[in-house]
Amino acid sequence: MLKARTGAHEVITTIMMNYLAAALLIYCLGKNAFQRPGSDNTQSPPVNDSATFPSIGNLHLGVLAAFLAAVLVWWILNRSTLGFEMRAVGANPDASRTAGMNVPAVYTAAMIIAGALAGLAATMGILGHHDSLSPTMAGSIGFDAITVALLGRATPIGTVLAGLLFGALSVGGVAMQASPAATPKELTQILQALIVLFVAAPRWCRGSCG
Repeated sequence: MLKARTGAHEVITTIMMNYLAAALLIYCLGKNAFQRPGSDNTQSPPVNDSATFPSIGNLHLGVLAAFLAAVLVWWILNRSTLGFEMRAVGANPDASRTAGMNVPAVYTAAMIIAGALAGLAATMGILGHHDSLSPTMAGSIGFDAITVALLGRATPIGTVLAGLLFGALSVGGVAMQASPAATPKELTQILQALIVLFVAAPRWCRGSCG
């Protein structure tokens, strides 16, 4: 609504609202209705086995849900009227408004879909790994997602491939640190930063040179 009604920058407002959401979560997890019984930690009770994603080998079916969500996003963006309006408003909201599109409604729909996808991602960490809800559960996943979207050129297929790459680097970094070589896992973070730098540099050079 802030983006649609006032033009507030969605990245800035959502990052700021993360702190509000985290504070609300800490407050709720400190109450008896949400806190794990017999514990003073801000942590929810463990998830019941009946509520978790079924597993096949080392993977749970939430991974399949993530791939299906990517396919759904691709269809919405490339095969639906709403997707056409999203791409048009994203490219030039003024021209879209002149063409008769309801720009605030498109902004709102895009943010609702993005919020639903973020909620789906959160269920992966809890219902997929039998974890409990805690203030530190999400970690830096949200900020990593911005990097993954940049590397994937903001396309569903590219984002999936970039997510697999960054996931492999993160898991591999922990494994390398635990290996006899004790390779610092920070090397993977440097590698991720270099990948993004080299991907973004050509676009930046084209913009500055032009």
